[in-house]
Amino acid sequence: MAAVVIEPRFQGFQGIALGGYVGGLLARGGAAEVRLLRPAPIGRPLSVEERADGTTALLDGENALALARPTDLDLPVPAPVLAEEARTAARGYPGFQRHLFPGCFVCGPERREGDGLRIFPGLVPERGVVAAPWVPDASLAGPDGNVAPEFVWSAVDCPSIWPLIYGAPPGSRERVVTARLGLRPVAPVPVGAPCVVTGWAVGGDGRFRVAGAAVRSAEGRLLAVARHTLAPAEWGVPLDPGVWGLNGRETV
Repeated sequence: MAAVVIEPRFQGFQGIALGGYVGGLLARGGAAEVRLLRPAPIGRPLSVEERADGTTALLDGENALALARPTDLDLPVPAPVLAEEARTAARGYPGFQRHLFPGCFVCGPERREGDGLRIFPGLVPERGVVAAPWVPDASLAGPDGNVAPEFVWSAVDCPSIWPLIYGAPPGSRERVVTARLGLRPVAPVPVGAPCVVTGWAVGGDGRFRVAGAAVRSAEGRLLAVARHTLAPAEWGVPLDPGVWGLNGRETV
């Protein structure tokens, strides 16, 4: 069993570790699906346990916070969004005007360059996707010099939630949190190289919402693909577009 402390830098909700970061921490670079059971605290000791059944658990004392297991992820991926299209979409990112979690490691506008990922997904008209440019900085490098797995997983977290916000009916009372996140790495994500991150709604699975996300090179080469399953929760991300300053005309 290994000890780990999730730094406050890697929060999503205030004081809670980003689900994507937790997933990448447990997946260790392979294709995996992570089930989030409880919010993971930041700034204090936790432990990672490799179990005999092939799962990897994040523990807070005896309480399991998350469980990861290897998986095959087969998800259709939309056609690439051009880098210029992504830059144009990001200029319309709703979070610049109103953001409920401005300190989010991924999409929080208050995070500085070199601190947060600063991935700001905006709607790509008539494509049914959101997109944003991303240039991973040197602080995200793993031992091999490419972006470490926990940051690739982080990069697909919020961009797969924004299409659900764009697609929700005005006045929706629904709030969601990550239940499961799966990711299949396709190729290394180079540090310092321009990328495009996209997100799209996949549909529903009973009471769950499902979305996809992808990381591509600026030339359109697929680097990673993810499937994000979100569950209703009173304390989760509100899907009502009006809460985020959207007027209901911007829809996927």
